[in-house]
Amino acid sequence: MDFYNFGSYDVSQVVKQYKGKKLEELFQNHEIIKNEMGEFMEILWEIDENNLSRGFNLLITKKNLLHNLKTVYNIGEIIEKRLKGRGIKTLNDLKFILKYQNSANEVLKLINKKDFSALCTNRYINDLDVSFCFDLKEFLFLDIETLGLYNSPVIIIGLGYFRGKKFEIHVLLARDLEEEIAIFEHLKTEILPNFSCFVSYNGKCFDVPYIVNRFFYFFNETPIVSNGKSNNKYHHIDLLHNCRRKFKGKFISYSLTNMEEQLLNWKRNNELPSNMVGTCYKKYKKNPGKYVGLIKECIEHNYYDIYSMPLIFQKLLK
Repeated sequence: MDFYNFGSYDVSQVVKQYKGKKLEELFQNHEIIKNEMGEFMEILWEIDENNLSRGFNLLITKKNLLHNLKTVYNIGEIIEKRLKGRGIKTLNDLKFILKYQNSANEVLKLINKKDFSALCTNRYINDLDVSFCFDLKEFLFLDIETLGLYNSPVIIIGLGYFRGKKFEIHVLLARDLEEEIAIFEHLKTEILPNFSCFVSYNGKCFDVPYIVNRFFYFFNETPIVSNGKSNNKYHHIDLLHNCRRKFKGKFISYSLTNMEEQLLNWKRNNELPSNMVGTCYKKYKKNPGKYVGLIKECIEHNYYDIYSMPLIFQKLLK
């Protein structure tokens, strides 16, 4: 007997609607990418929805940082309030106060150099605060789907980035588990060298460490880190932590889908729960002709994960 109801999500209509079709038919916007490690399927979308790039005001983070007096040594909440009450509003104002001028000059020097790595060692500066250090084209939005939670193959990697005025979404699909290594070869040689900053939703805890582990598994090295297993070659803006910080107490849940509905005021057409992606992939592999609709749902789930991230990023910058 077929099991179509995955918890609260009924996939029976999807299975019936696409039964007998080929994956290539469902995504005309696909390409087969080949490299020395094998091949995989890439599905590409180009988005120019109200010129998405115009919504990014990265320089607002520099302005906010210049007004954050707590970044200077020996200034906390109380002292900052007193200083601002005296009309000392920015780090530039602190240059004229003997007690703080050296420390203020050091922070200002890092801001002018756009030294995001050094700036983020300051306890009062978080990952979002240094967004001004990057051009829009340097951000790589990413999200992965795996077969399981621990040490399982990565079956889908979603990537988003700006090219000119368009936002491109690339979904990399391992049609068979043997294609995973080709995806990581592509990621290592063709994708990562073009970017300086990851943008994710809970990627610091899950996606990036998982990717690092798979790089070590396949190549015994990773292009993401220098030593150990911490992310130190790329800056990383995790939207989940920033949503929790900026909108603290405003939402019951800070899941990505809830933030789409509550913060962005839109609901995705695809409602497949992320924890069912692995199950759908396994059923598809057992019977591709019958369950091609399930893998379609997995791809579209990943597409929406990437699609919503720049929109949430914009909200956080306002």
